[in-house]
Amino acid sequence: MKRLLVVFGLGILLIAFGGFNFSYFSDVANSNGNTLSTGDFDIDISRDGSRYYDDYKLFSFDDMKPGENRSFEFYIKNRGDYPVSKLSVEFNVSDLEKGELSDAEAKVDATPDVGELSGKIRIVDFRVATPKGEYKVNSLVGKTLKEANGTSFLIFNGSLDENEVLKVTVTFRLSPSAGNECLTDEVKVGILIYAEQ
Repeated sequence: MKRLLVVFGLGILLIAFGGFNFSYFSDVANSNGNTLSTGDFDIDISRDGSRYYDDYKLFSFDDMKPGENRSFEFYIKNRGDYPVSKLSVEFNVSDLEKGELSDAEAKVDATPDVGELSGKIRIVDFRVATPKGEYKVNSLVGKTLKEANGTSFLIFNGSLDENEVLKVTVTFRLSPSAGNECLTDEVKVGILIYAEQ
């Protein structure tokens, strides 16, 4: 029994002083310089599909006549590293009187400081051509610029991959009923194009 107590006591001492630790070598591996980053999310526009810009004037229509249609086209390119899943457009419209009222306009224009033209220009066609096909954006077609002003309209919902391009064609019509109140009027149209991942 005395012997058992001595062995037991030695065992406790060995445990207390690290007697069961038989490893005399050690090493450490280190990993530095690891990084996490994001890519770029970017769309740009072009008139003809050859050069793309972040900010670019797409059209200028002068001397429109009542009942006349005018069209323009532009391209939207995904220049980022991620697919674009949604594209929306928003028209920002400002009506202006361009200079002094003509005699014919002055007789009928009730708002000589503000133009009326945006209420007489209708979007008669808005088409989007994707790599997978073409379609009309019915939510815009039939609206006047005044009605579309300040509202965001979804024009694409899908996957526009890196370097893929959409072609957009827009046709405006000056109402056949546009009268002398629209003479020398001007509409400034800003087009914001929003992209979502």
